[in-house]
Amino acid sequence: MGLTGRVLTLCLALACWAGLAAADADRLEAAWRGWVAQTGIGRSSIAIVRNGEVVRSLGIGMDPGERAPLASLSKSITGACIMALEAQGRVWRGQTMGELLGRTPLEMTAGAARITVAELLTHSSGLMQDSTQGRPTPWGVRGGDRTVQVTQTALRRTPGPKRFFYNNENYAVLGAVIAVVTRRDVHDVCPELLGIDARVNSAFGGGVPWGGFEMSAPEFARFAARLTPRRDWPTTPMGGGVRYGPGVMLSEAGRGAIWHFGSWCFVIGRSTGAYFFQIRDGWGATVTYNRCLTDDQTRALDAVLAAAVR
Repeated sequence: MGLTGRVLTLCLALACWAGLAAADADRLEAAWRGWVAQTGIGRSSIAIVRNGEVVRSLGIGMDPGERAPLASLSKSITGACIMALEAQGRVWRGQTMGELLGRTPLEMTAGAARITVAELLTHSSGLMQDSTQGRPTPWGVRGGDRTVQVTQTALRRTPGPKRFFYNNENYAVLGAVIAVVTRRDVHDVCPELLGIDARVNSAFGGGVPWGGFEMSAPEFARFAARLTPRRDWPTTPMGGGVRYGPGVMLSEAGRGAIWHFGSWCFVIGRSTGAYFFQIRDGWGATVTYNRCLTDDQTRALDAVLAAAVR
């Protein structure tokens, strides 16, 4: 085959791949639109990525590039920030809170002093109560940053068994660790360190390390596409073939998928949520929405998007 023939074959192959990619993006979009209609959400955005590039961004009731609260997707930023600091040699996953925070004014029990960075990253620290839950109104920035307050509440307790227990307090303590190690607040140092445009959300920014960042869906999707799971990541089993790592959930088998849900639900004031998934070297999507949803409704989003890329 001559050069012209090879170029033509290549062009046809690329055109075929582009057509298949567009069909996959169509399925993801259709799955999202169907889920939004079924749940009755008034405002939602989605960004679809393929191999790290945003191939489609859409909004219902909002501009697709509009910033939205990330809720617990903020943990992905905090987790990645800790891992970046470890890569720089400024913190180590085996370090204890006694070693890192022992010279600060924070009080801690003997058991809390033995909690490690890795245990906080994986929600296996033994912190079995969550002082951030059960509030009637949002954690607005006008009330000030509660990282130190929540960290102090957590460290005054004696930890329980070292098993998975999802607790915002773990990431509050990580926020305190980042502040001590860098001498800067999480909302300043982590976006800079990770090269992302994450900002403090006015409604929920009182708890930045565990749920106070905001980004647009395309911005977060590009960031999530860089979160490639590594075998040396600290993880702990959650059950059902899922593990928890640095601010992400991981499948114990399959295609190197990571994902996370985020939700702020309040009796008074604004509620919101977000979700992302990313398959290693493949498809990913980030979704934001403006309602408090049930567990079944959020799991339904995960299910329809996963089915769309199989």
